[in-house]
Amino acid sequence: MTSNKGKVIINLGCGNKKLTEEIGVDIIDGPLVDIVADLNQYPLPFDDNSVDIVRSSHCFEHLDNIVTLMEDLHRMLKPGGILEFTVPHVSNIGFFRDPTHKHSFTLGTMDYFVRGQKPIAYTTIEFEYIERKLCFGGGLRGKIGELLAKISERRYEKYYCWKYPTNEIYYKLRALK
Repeated sequence: MTSNKGKVIINLGCGNKKLTEEIGVDIIDGPLVDIVADLNQYPLPFDDNSVDIVRSSHCFEHLDNIVTLMEDLHRMLKPGGILEFTVPHVSNIGFFRDPTHKHSFTLGTMDYFVRGQKPIAYTTIEFEYIERKLCFGGGLRGKIGELLAKISERRYEKYYCWKYPTNEIYYKLRALK
């Protein structure tokens, strides 16, 4: 296990959940929020190449512009810096239930920012995948979905995700500069 001592670690949209070594950033002030900032206003209040790790959980789906967000996070991250975040999968009924959700995500959503994966060049920034995974809930439908995804994630999303939905997607990316 590596130490995070001395690293600058940001938690975007931290709300009431963050680790002690993280700098909490949220639009709503609270006991764990270190910096109050609107995450739809760019640039975010961090210098270029100043952040080692950016973490976020269930925040990105609420923001206005994912491309601009990713460009600004890339700007903030040091070369080789890590971006790790979790968002609801498009098949999660909770995604549609929440009226503040603006963007849906699939396993391939981040391909638009990943070297060698970009279907269309919307931006010049580049990341590489360290990890991406579907996170299923319990129960029989979750177990069936997990099995189908293990066979083929692409086929799972194309044919089976609506019958055997997944809860969320975890992405871990490295900034390439």
